[in-house]
Amino acid sequence: MDTKSKLDPVEEVYNKRLRGGFFISTTDGKRTHFHNGCWVTQCSHEPPQMLVCFPKEMESTEIIKRGGVFALSMTAEDQEELMDRFFAGDQSIESMGEDEFIYKETACPILKNAQAYFDCEVAQIIDNRDFLIVIGNVLSAEILHPEKQSLTVNHLMEREGGVPEDAIVPLKGFDNK
Repeated sequence: MDTKSKLDPVEEVYNKRLRGGFFISTTDGKRTHFHNGCWVTQCSHEPPQMLVCFPKEMESTEIIKRGGVFALSMTAEDQEELMDRFFAGDQSIESMGEDEFIYKETACPILKNAQAYFDCEVAQIIDNRDFLIVIGNVLSAEILHPEKQSLTVNHLMEREGGVPEDAIVPLKGFDNK
């Protein structure tokens, strides 16, 4: 699914962790980028902060440096088909459908049918080998659908067929309209 996991000697152990699925977006006002990720965690209570990793080979690393904002949509179990479309190449607002998104303070796209979201402003960027580690102050967070359960990466990998070997990794972003 991602570009370097097959080269990682401890990938088999990593895959045993329970990992929530996040739809990660960033924008600088002119360009936007999405990727699906699970390297996300809370890292502070005061102020509330989230930490997320951005693979350097993706355009999102340049966009987040310019724009200084990102959003994390916690994908819900009923969004499996949407994630399959994403991995098949539907990786822009236009191809996914404008009606799939809402926008909050940062103007980063948030999946409106996600279980919940965090809308964040960058507090710190750490250059770490093949990833940027980005810490963001949470500007707003909301449980959108309390009745829904999270769609986990574990589920996507363990389902019949798993994540397709030919899944398209979204290296490039797209222009805003």
